[in-house]
Amino acid sequence: MSEKRFPRRAIHLDCHTMPAIPDVGVDFDPERFADTLARAHVDYITVFARCNLGMAFYPTKVGTVHPSLDKDMLGPMVEACHARDIQVAAYLNAGIDHEHALQHRGWCKMNAQGQVYRIDRMGHSFRDLCLNTDYGQHLLDMCAEVLDWYPVDGLFLDCFDLRPCYGVECIDGMRDLGWDPFDEEKAKDFCYLSHKRFFQKVEELVAAKRPGIKIVYNGIGYRDQPTHLELEILPTSFWGYDYLPWAIRYARTVDRPYFTMTGRFHKGWGDFGGLRPKESLLFDCYNSIANGGTCSIGDHLHPRGYLEPAVYDLIGEVFSETMKLDPWADDAKALADIAVVEPRLGDCSRQGPDTSSVKGAARMLMELKAQFDVCDAQHPLEGYRLLILPDHVTLDDELKAKVERHLAAGGALITSAVSGLDPEQTGFALDEIGAVYEGPEPHDPGYFLPTAEIAEGFPELPQTVYHPGIAMQAKPEATVLAEFHQPYFNYRAWDWRHENMYTPQDRDSGRPALVQKGQCLHFSFPVFLGYFKEAMLPYRQLVGCAIDRVLDEPLVKAENLPSFGQIDVTEQPGRRMVHLLTYVPELRGEALQVVEEPIVIADVTVRLRLDSKTVARAYLAPTQSELPVRVEDGYAVVTVPKVRGYQMVVFEEE
Repeated sequence: MSEKRFPRRAIHLDCHTMPAIPDVGVDFDPERFADTLARAHVDYITVFARCNLGMAFYPTKVGTVHPSLDKDMLGPMVEACHARDIQVAAYLNAGIDHEHALQHRGWCKMNAQGQVYRIDRMGHSFRDLCLNTDYGQHLLDMCAEVLDWYPVDGLFLDCFDLRPCYGVECIDGMRDLGWDPFDEEKAKDFCYLSHKRFFQKVEELVAAKRPGIKIVYNGIGYRDQPTHLELEILPTSFWGYDYLPWAIRYARTVDRPYFTMTGRFHKGWGDFGGLRPKESLLFDCYNSIANGGTCSIGDHLHPRGYLEPAVYDLIGEVFSETMKLDPWADDAKALADIAVVEPRLGDCSRQGPDTSSVKGAARMLMELKAQFDVCDAQHPLEGYRLLILPDHVTLDDELKAKVERHLAAGGALITSAVSGLDPEQTGFALDEIGAVYEGPEPHDPGYFLPTAEIAEGFPELPQTVYHPGIAMQAKPEATVLAEFHQPYFNYRAWDWRHENMYTPQDRDSGRPALVQKGQCLHFSFPVFLGYFKEAMLPYRQLVGCAIDRVLDEPLVKAENLPSFGQIDVTEQPGRRMVHLLTYVPELRGEALQVVEEPIVIADVTVRLRLDSKTVARAYLAPTQSELPVRVEDGYAVVTVPKVRGYQMVVFEEE
């Protein structure tokens, strides 16, 4: 094989195959398999050593071969793909293994009531297994077998689950450490510790047998991934289209290469007859490239062992478009003015936090054309012009010190609801915030009304605050930018006669909804959660006003780009790339969002802050069609004649 580089165009190939299927692999031809991938411009594929049913697709001596398989599929796949410079990772489901849970019922995870997890379910995700039973060694033995027998380029271990186990092995393990098994937090800590011990064994195994290959622990936090990140995000499944925008902006701060794993399926994994439109897949891939990532598309092998030609015709069309952008995408780094700080994202020891406020902030900032990262508590905050702490981010000593250094260096801060309070929520942790905390907001709903200073463009009507936050007063030196109005009574309050459903505003509460002191602004209500839940455009307008007051020279500006239009900036040595996306996921029917066609937008003006750089030329990629460029007020300015779903604009330095 040629020198290996990080994948640009990957396939994640599931093969979760029920034991009742009688003809597994009968049509498998490794040469045809690999040729199909090569024609589709694939350079990396994750293939199945063992599926989530527990069935192996190679002649394992450790596990259980699928009962109707009479050949080795894994070895010939690896050999044929390597002959075409396609890297191959081996998939083993680590958290789910139906067959071995049936054979070894003592390997199953137990809940706090002493029952097998999900015992009441007959779906595909029941019977999680515990790494502290003999199952852990069984899984390591299968990994070792694959590494010994096949020159794979990676291991993909799927479906890790950090819900604690209360089997006897885990109970004894906790007690050996002096931990109380009845303490739920300690049980969670032990589950995470058990996983970390297992990961160390995997990495020692890889170092001894196949040093330097890739490893993925799917289901575990980004910071625990040892080599790279694979962002599993099927937007037409339960992830939705609001997941990738924040997740990839978090991934790009973790200092690992990453690709976005979308899927070809109309719905979720294993939707054999579901095929998304080309533009839908392109939207996901362009989104990844615009954020400094590369591309992966999920598929599922037919049990007989062949790749569906229609699927790879489609994938080939998509990848033939994205590969044209390689010269401007390779090793490109995303740029940002703003950091949205969610400290809990970096805690790999727990199931992920509720990200509703982060999703609301990400959607709002994209629509405002702001350039932002999403950061956890471990990421340094130097270099950002503005920090946003969305709705619930209290300040412990470490985060408080980071924010204070940021403010001392001239940076700005936007907080909302309980964000900015001390961990005990007794008061604001920073003197710089221009509000005094008075406790939880007693009124629900509430209303905000902008003051004259920012009222332009708002309707002359108090706007509903659907989710209560905190009650606060403005400090004497602060400026009130929006008032908080209270209702006659709270929604659905009950007086034993009538349930109060109709709750119009009554009067100004005498308290603010938004205050500014210097470079700090605070919203009394959870404006980002509210935007995610209720899509209130005045919330976005209010946040836009707040940003404009402290960030007067954003990295990029756009004119004639609609609210749904996305704009992102990446950088390579000597040039910056502006990515314009104009796709709209449309809700069709009850629940499914569909992208069918690109939206065409004409005459989009882009202004890119120069940052002391001198622009020699600007052009469209990949065509390299020249664009007239001028310099105005510290910005390089071009007009893009047409954006058809996606367009990259390149600004090259002298």
